[in-house]
Amino acid sequence: MTANTVSGRVDDLINREQSAIACPYPIFAELRQEDGPVFNQHLGAWLVTKYDDVRLILRDTERFSSRSPTGPQAAGSVLMERFMELSQDPTMAPYLTSITAGRGQAAVLLNADPPDHRRQRKLVNPAFRPDRLRGMEPAITQTAKRLLDDVVTQIQSSGQVDIVSQFAVGLPMAIIALALGVLGDDLATFKRWSDDIVMPVGNHSPTLAQVRGFIVSSNEFKEYFLARIALCKEEPAENILSDIANAVIDGEELTDDEQLGMLQQFLVAGNETTTKLITNIIHALAADSALQMRVRSDRALIEPLVEEMLRIEAPVGGLFRQAKIDVKIGATTVPAGDHLWLLFASANRDQCKFDQPDSVNVDRVNVKDHLAFGNGEHFCPGAGLARLEACIATEVLLDRLDRIMLAPDNDFVYEDSFVLRGLKRLNILATPIL
Repeated sequence: MTANTVSGRVDDLINREQSAIACPYPIFAELRQEDGPVFNQHLGAWLVTKYDDVRLILRDTERFSSRSPTGPQAAGSVLMERFMELSQDPTMAPYLTSITAGRGQAAVLLNADPPDHRRQRKLVNPAFRPDRLRGMEPAITQTAKRLLDDVVTQIQSSGQVDIVSQFAVGLPMAIIALALGVLGDDLATFKRWSDDIVMPVGNHSPTLAQVRGFIVSSNEFKEYFLARIALCKEEPAENILSDIANAVIDGEELTDDEQLGMLQQFLVAGNETTTKLITNIIHALAADSALQMRVRSDRALIEPLVEEMLRIEAPVGGLFRQAKIDVKIGATTVPAGDHLWLLFASANRDQCKFDQPDSVNVDRVNVKDHLAFGNGEHFCPGAGLARLEACIATEVLLDRLDRIMLAPDNDFVYEDSFVLRGLKRLNILATPIL
């Protein structure tokens, strides 16, 4: 590829062209040949593609800020234009007043720098402590089995099933809802909020309808969880929501904005990204019968399979940092104030770090060195929960379905985002184990 061709393909990815979203890895491989980050005018950011560079920046909070993790603010100009259009609609006035009244302005976890980030992590880390995760195992297993009962029924009825909508979506949604104290009757609404709130991530040209949904769902999310937080303060429970509602460190509680920001991030990370991880695992097993047979006969391989799928198909393709000072990376000097897109999906396939990086290898000795959950102090606090759900989902799936294969009618359409990467649906054939 020429430089112009690579730039054009990067633009296709930013513009969410399906061909680029479906297979961005050749683009990243070309960019890794450059001696340093490459600036993309369309995105307004430097693309950092090499493992060592990405890891270094993730761990360097002195020179790089996390305040804009989903991209340069200039890239959100279309979003703001849609806000202005909707401001002319009288029915939207209450929602717009609420969403612009300060909510979302607080720097929280993903978009917080030290010392705020370290303070917040001390408050939320206990929510994901090992004993809490162990306590969730029965609920995860029970939910997986219940969903797979419906999957088996669907296969017996029609011969195949969309494993995304019937399993990969439902399991993480139910578990993060449980962790956040969401009532069972609210699950459908919970999923709508998740879909609408995540919309701007990796989508710099949203439609008016998408922005309307984002505003309405964000407002409903706020009102619902402010009420739930108030209840948890009166009657504490054993869940993450209650931990956040009642957390105190050095005599200081989280503000409302901090609490809501954390809950929103947990919603997306605990739902959207885990769905994509489980889907990718099932896709790999269905596409490779030898791999499926090996994992089926040796369940100890499930854990390395989960790690390998996190590496080779990172659900979050990459997040952004902003240079605080002029920084030299390779042969490139990134000026202070510029944004950098740290491409986890590229770093995880860097041949300088991983042997035969484009192949699935459950025997890979350094597989846990992947950057799918980030690195350093911003390492994803919910990584343990995602791994646990994926392992249990795979175990129960193999217990209930034999000879899993891809159905011939798959279209392999990916989500409309250049940051979050996952199939919208995945039709499989299988023989139920009754």
